[in-house]
Amino acid sequence: MKNMKYLYLLLCTLLGFDTMAQTGQSIEFTQIRQELQKKWPDNRTVNLVFHGHSVPSGYANTPNVKTLQAYPHQVLEAVKEIYPYAVVNSITTSIGGENAEQGAKRFKQEVLPHRPDILFIDYALNDRSIGLERALKAWEKMIKEAQKQNIPIILLTPTPDLTEDILDDKSPLEQHSRQIRRLAHDYKTGLIDCYATFKEKRKNGEDLNIYMSQSNHPNEKGHRVVTKLILNYFFEEAQWNEYCQKQTMTIMKKVADWQLMNFENQVRKGSQWANSHAYWAWTNATMYIGMAEWAKMSDDPKYWDFLLTMGEKNKWQTGPSIYFADDICIIQPYAILFSKYKEPYMIQNSVETLDTLIANPKHNSLSYYSEGSHSRWCWCDALFMAPTSFARIGKITGEPKYFEFMDKEFRITYDSLYSVADSLFFRDTRYINMREQNGEKVFWGRGNGWVTGALTFIIDNMPANAPSRNFYITLFRQMMGKISTLQDKQGFWHSSLLDIASYPMPETSSSAFFTYSLFWGINRGYLEKEKYLSIAEKAWHALTSIVHEDGKVGYVQPIGADPKKVDINDTEVYGTGTFLMAATEYIKYLKH
Repeated sequence: MKNMKYLYLLLCTLLGFDTMAQTGQSIEFTQIRQELQKKWPDNRTVNLVFHGHSVPSGYANTPNVKTLQAYPHQVLEAVKEIYPYAVVNSITTSIGGENAEQGAKRFKQEVLPHRPDILFIDYALNDRSIGLERALKAWEKMIKEAQKQNIPIILLTPTPDLTEDILDDKSPLEQHSRQIRRLAHDYKTGLIDCYATFKEKRKNGEDLNIYMSQSNHPNEKGHRVVTKLILNYFFEEAQWNEYCQKQTMTIMKKVADWQLMNFENQVRKGSQWANSHAYWAWTNATMYIGMAEWAKMSDDPKYWDFLLTMGEKNKWQTGPSIYFADDICIIQPYAILFSKYKEPYMIQNSVETLDTLIANPKHNSLSYYSEGSHSRWCWCDALFMAPTSFARIGKITGEPKYFEFMDKEFRITYDSLYSVADSLFFRDTRYINMREQNGEKVFWGRGNGWVTGALTFIIDNMPANAPSRNFYITLFRQMMGKISTLQDKQGFWHSSLLDIASYPMPETSSSAFFTYSLFWGINRGYLEKEKYLSIAEKAWHALTSIVHEDGKVGYVQPIGADPKKVDINDTEVYGTGTFLMAATEYIKYLKH
């Protein structure tokens, strides 16, 4: 059994929280964990009792009550995931609008008779109406009465009220939070410091509105924050890994299912760019890659069926121009499907296309406005679209010509667009001399995400003895070394990597690419775990915060070539794909 201090540090790392207090009663909580592990006929019923006001009651937009989204029910679900043999009751004795004095008056008659194995007390939001002194007496009365019966207690500081400035150290809720922390210390109870956790999120630039149903009631996402803090009392390290895997799988399914339900609408809607959402388009090809990673993990065949249907709709063809990198990105999902089903027709056209390119190479300048420049890889996004297709087909066929051609063309683009001084790629030659409003160079977030993602696929598919393999590994390490320094306090990256002030909102497609790349590098030993793990975990937990309740991935910059502003409702198919890729590597890390 790890001691409680270690569990505290572990939870902060896993969940990306920098602040969570916890004191006392480690023996009692250890005993509860041991009880939860027992099987019939040696087990017994464990009662978790939640006493408080409207928040544990499940009030959302008053008078609506969403019991199953509130943290008492979330805790029950999570505990049952990890302890399948346990009999656990989640009992809520909370009443909306009640303060601690009112809760204390009915404590003996309505709470203690439930014989709590753990008692949670959450009243601070409403205690502002009675003041600190009266609240203190009420809390002490309940604590003493529970401790007379040797009941383990966990005190909760409040969740936010958006009508108060959470950054104000003299606010009423901050004062009540301090009092609750002192109570936990003095009476040696457990403590869940919700207020400090949400405060830290706000300090890191997060908009707390995304966690709230109304000004003083959390939504499901807000309750999830509280739940994760509580679960520290129930899980050890291995159990945390198991729980995180299951939670990640749940999120992936939600994201994948939303994408399947909305895919045809996105194809029909398209964009200002011709063929931007054709079934063979690079946008969808990127999504298919992520969907394939999820399909490998899911027991439901519908995801593979979806991908097979897309191949059949395309007749396994590439886009109209074999020389335009975007039009051959679709080769990647074809190669993935071939690797699973071993049907030659799935890649026959792809092989013929790449053979034609190798036999008839273009020699145009990569200067963006020069004639024929787009028949070569003159923009950094192209490095995700084309070289990776050559690498995948090269691995399948075992023929070195695909890697030789890929390597020659990749290095030409590298020489044209890579800034050695900055360890980043310019989007294309137009941006080399451009500057952002703050005077920094223009380095597009997703553009560099395309490159790091490409490098992972190239390295994964190259033969171990390939002469140029070290070039790609070195480039990957250089880029990730730089990119890791550009993460914001929340864990995101932005449309412009060097001018966050001009683009303050997070950008998901770049953040997902970098999160994927970080975990990929850690999992394969190319990035030092000690240096990069905390960055990667922070990035993953930031990503989960921008998934809508229905599975829509928000803050995805629309199709473009440079930094643009974005909001929570902006989404794109490649945002889904990169999110699923990041989630896959995160789960692989947890399984290590």
